[in-house]
Amino acid sequence: MLNARHKQTGEAFPQAVATMVELNRAASEAALVGGARCATDITGFGLLGHLYKLARASNLTAVIDADAVPYLEGARDALDAGYVSGGTRRNLEWVTPHVAWGGRQRRGRARTPAAGRRADQWRPAGRRRRDPRNRRIIGELVPRGAHVIEVR
Repeated sequence: MLNARHKQTGEAFPQAVATMVELNRAASEAALVGGARCATDITGFGLLGHLYKLARASNLTAVIDADAVPYLEGARDALDAGYVSGGTRRNLEWVTPHVAWGGRQRRGRARTPAAGRRADQWRPAGRRRRDPRNRRIIGELVPRGAHVIEVR
């Protein structure tokens, strides 16, 4: 959302840049410490798109707690103001047939990238790795159900 807003207005969002710079380093370190055997960035398809590919290939269902997924400061305001990229809209349309929205109305809100230290739980990668208070589990992988992704 912030990138779409930047493209349309030229407004800068230093908090987004700082998060992106730290994101790959922190995620890589956490994944290696946690014994990760595979990894991907989630820039192109977003969290749900890459999660779909991972869960589908693993014959699992990814269950996401929507309320646990953090947002960057300003992202919700940008979304509410209509700053949503065409890619975000297309990605959501592409993955939606594979998602059970768990009684929630689909709002089309893009989720912040998250990476995990263990194969069955994810934590936000952009948080300080050494401070456990900044870690939040946002979901888990479970045996394959009716959908590849469930958002609760």
